[in-house]
Amino acid sequence: MICASIGRVFGLLCSVTIAATAVALADEAANDRVIAEKTGIIAADPANAAAYELRGEAWYLKRDWNRAFEDCGAAIRIDPNFGRAYHCRGRAYSAKGDRDHAMADYNEAIRLDPGYGASYASRAEEYFNRRDYDLAISGFTDAIERSPRQAYRALVKRGEVYAAKGDTERAVADYSEAMQRNPAAALPYELRSTIRLAKGDIDAALADCESAVRLEPASAGGHYCRAMVFLKKDDVDGTIRELDDVTRILPSFERAYVIRAVALHRKGDDKRALADLDEALRLQPGNVEAYRNRAGVFRDIGQYDRALADYKEAIRLDPNNQVTLASRGLLYMMMSDPKQARADFNSVLALPPADKWAVDTAREGLGLLK
Repeated sequence: MICASIGRVFGLLCSVTIAATAVALADEAANDRVIAEKTGIIAADPANAAAYELRGEAWYLKRDWNRAFEDCGAAIRIDPNFGRAYHCRGRAYSAKGDRDHAMADYNEAIRLDPGYGASYASRAEEYFNRRDYDLAISGFTDAIERSPRQAYRALVKRGEVYAAKGDTERAVADYSEAMQRNPAAALPYELRSTIRLAKGDIDAALADCESAVRLEPASAGGHYCRAMVFLKKDDVDGTIRELDDVTRILPSFERAYVIRAVALHRKGDDKRALADLDEALRLQPGNVEAYRNRAGVFRDIGQYDRALADYKEAIRLDPNNQVTLASRGLLYMMMSDPKQARADFNSVLALPPADKWAVDTAREGLGLLK
């Protein structure tokens, strides 16, 4: 998704995947009931592998990766041929960031239980994480064909893989089919809006966002979707209004604060913009965008020393980011330090051209410094 012109006010990169905001919260009460029930079964029958596996799945849904890993591992020790337990443990490995062991468990789960579609979908997600797009597509296709219960999830994820490959027609086709499989789900509309907005079809993108909000009004995803469309339309007030809803519903989503700060800065509300960027950095201390954009606000209000400190931190975190280097070069020009400005602009041009604005700015800056 390409944010509108205000996205460049102070170097915000707005390639955003809305799906990140649409992660459904697990039904805590249902998971707690499963855990309590299976704990009772295990107490009476400590060798019940199925009870361990089901309790492990419930811990996974509660995002307690360590307990999920322990229970799924216990199920495997009791029954080394229990395919679903390997899938369960693989998901725990994946959540803990251990990709290699996750993949090994998914392979074993498929070997032991080739008819269980969830294992194919989870393995395909690992391929997607590795950017092995063709294997990911094949894996999601296997999941769709083998398990109707996995079809919705696999269609959405396969659509994301196609989108990552640049095959937007197939991505849209998968999202549209996912809508048919699960008419009550908002996520496919949010993802389809991303593609439509990138193509400049703003009205269709907004219609998808409206559908997402109608289907799941209490979810942050649809409001975030609408915010990005309003941002594209340079509707600053609409952007802020929608992001107010996002931060109310999902206060831990740091990107909403970063993007709202862009709109607030455009309106001249720099105090609130800085507060949003401070909150984004509290939530994610290594957020390069937040440092870069806070530097832009400090620069524009004349606090050059604070701006420079934030640019330096952003570059420390991401040394080859052309936008940050070009932005710092502009700041050095404003600070009457041509030597440092020239060094930053040359650094931009020494890197493979990844950002047109940064490259153009560096070239123009060097021309002015001659």
